[in-house]
Amino acid sequence: MEPSKQPPGRPRDGRVDDAIRAAVRELVPEVGYAALTMDAVAAKARVGKAAIYRRHASRGELVFSALVHGGEPEPLPDTGTLLGDLTALASLVLAVFSDPVVLAATPGLLADLKQQPEIAARFQDTFIAGERVQVTALLERAVERGELTGMPDSAMVHAAVLGTVFAWVFLLAQPPGPALAPRIAAMVAAGIAEWAHDDH
Repeated sequence: MEPSKQPPGRPRDGRVDDAIRAAVRELVPEVGYAALTMDAVAAKARVGKAAIYRRHASRGELVFSALVHGGEPEPLPDTGTLLGDLTALASLVLAVFSDPVVLAATPGLLADLKQQPEIAARFQDTFIAGERVQVTALLERAVERGELTGMPDSAMVHAAVLGTVFAWVFLLAQPPGPALAPRIAAMVAAGIAEWAHDDH
């Protein structure tokens, strides 16, 4: 993550960064994204509000930094099959959206991102881009194994997994049980197979 509002020559105190991040992750599930204030974060982190504003220009940037700390999603295993790899991908996305902080913050944060394109671009460049690389890699492995006769649109496959999980968790408010990832993977795999059949 790139620092925000960092004065030249002033060293970054990692302990302050960690305290701010921990305060955000504790407060968001308690009070909700809309009610989160810089004053509350400063009090919880036991830092001055100026220390937060030196790092984060807005609430959206503050919460985004706490959620996407590290920048890249966890690496996916090579399970040896397309269905297994898609299940691992769906499990990863479900794990992210099952985080209590993500659950509480995502609807409000997404609304704020519409007004803050620079943060939206960073979200695309970190989490979304990292996942897209993994989706492309698992599809390429399926082609190499002979499971697929051609390379599907990785963005479409990514959207099928990500969008289904998002709709299930946020729009339908359904619990993400242990059977959900395999079911999503099977549905997406069937769609890829149908695409391959129609395209060839």
